[in-house]
Amino acid sequence: MKNYSLILLIAFCFLLSIYMFYTPLEQPRNTPLTIHVGILPDEDVNKLHQRYDSFLKYLSKEIGIEFKLVIPASYTELLQMFGSHRVDLAYFGGLTFLKANILFHAEPLVMREVDSRFTSWFIVKKDNTAQNLREFKNKSFSFGSALSTSGHLMPRYFMQIEKNIIPEDFFSKVQYSNTHDNTVYLVRDRVVDLGVANSEIIKRMISDGRLHKNDIRILWETPPYPDYVWAIHSHFNDKLKISLRNAFLKLDFQNTVQRKILSKMGTESFLPTETNDFISLKKIAKSLELLEK
Repeated sequence: MKNYSLILLIAFCFLLSIYMFYTPLEQPRNTPLTIHVGILPDEDVNKLHQRYDSFLKYLSKEIGIEFKLVIPASYTELLQMFGSHRVDLAYFGGLTFLKANILFHAEPLVMREVDSRFTSWFIVKKDNTAQNLREFKNKSFSFGSALSTSGHLMPRYFMQIEKNIIPEDFFSKVQYSNTHDNTVYLVRDRVVDLGVANSEIIKRMISDGRLHKNDIRILWETPPYPDYVWAIHSHFNDKLKISLRNAFLKLDFQNTVQRKILSKMGTESFLPTETNDFISLKKIAKSLELLEK
């Protein structure tokens, strides 16, 4: 009888040791103590902190978990950090989300209202007299990041489909500035003749004084398309995903404090979203060979 009890005790201790050994490894995957939030480096780093710091404090209070901002050096690095689990929650552009969804099973949570009908602006120096893109034959041109939806994918698509322009064949020089504000400055400072950038960021640059409205002129605005989205790793538990989505949707523009948070992020509200909202964008990216087949 004593031997039987001893065997049971040993078995219990063995199972308990296994449980204690594995639980710490699994727990962070489901309910992390800190959620690392990665965002696209599409503007100056200081501006990005100003935009998101108060929002992350709001999330920490709502969810009861610490949220830490991570600003990668490039769009590519954000994808890599998400894939290696150094980023848990990410603010992707449409194209980077599609890549993260295909490669790492990223799940979309919400998008801003404006992200369902986003546009890009082709801009020129204010005193440039050109009236259409065809007048920029053999001139210099700048995209933003190669992985940017609003700074590359959709502008390239619309130039090809609506204007019959292949940038590398049409312009004398095609370059990538890496960020939207850099593209604007290249045009403002006459480094390039024509540039294309995120319309919302250009509006924000004028609003906060980084750009004077007389520095540039909008030559052409693209048709609307879906763009930015907040996404999370699929392995996190449903309770956390629902809590995060609800925290976004709960933000109220009528609330004075929350209005400031929303305004910094360029919206009055968030909308729930799903992968199917990006089907048309996925087809376009594949047609331009900017996404895995």
